[in-house]
Amino acid sequence: MRSDPNLSLTHASKLQGVKPETVRKYFPSALNESKGKYRATKSDRYAATLYVPDAHGNSVAVRTRSSKEREQLGRYLRDLGRYLRGNRNALASWHGKKIAGVELVTAGRTIVAIEPALSDFVLYRSFSGGDA
Repeated sequence: MRSDPNLSLTHASKLQGVKPETVRKYFPSALNESKGKYRATKSDRYAATLYVPDAHGNSVAVRTRSSKEREQLGRYLRDLGRYLRGNRNALASWHGKKIAGVELVTAGRTIVAIEPALSDFVLYRSFSGGDA
């Protein structure tokens, strides 16, 4: 709903396979109600654990505390993929940056060294502990 403001709560919840009442129950502060219609807020303060690669190619758990941090990690991983596909300037804006206290890998030699490990990398993990 945040990326598509025309998407209704009912339609968005059906796409995810949950009832609108469930969304309102568990994420009340992520929704605004106006004239009987629900819209997603610009950002939220819900915590989530995401994973980013470290300098050795291992997954590092990052405890994010907002949707903005989750969006930043997603953009970083998008740019990491662009770098691996040949765009050598894709990570320039991430050099020396940290998200949720974790420094992001941007060194070209390091990325090339861990590239085989990145093929199995996922941002989220499933509840069973395996890859999503």
